Amino acid sequence: MHIDLATDDLAGADRRVLEGGGRRPRPLDDVDPTAPGGGRVHASPAGHPFCLRAI
Repeated sequence: MHIDLATDDLAGADRRVLEGGGRRPRPLDDVDPTAPGGGRVHASPAGHPFCLRAI
């Protein structure tokens, strides 16, 4: 299963994920061009992938 989370503050949400123990399995500039406004792939502290998508 893969979860997408929408946010109007991609940079702030990215920072909170990293502060909470998440990580970016891909480089920071890896933006999903199919998402409106872009998105970033993250992994939970347990390694489960999810995306933050800009709205």
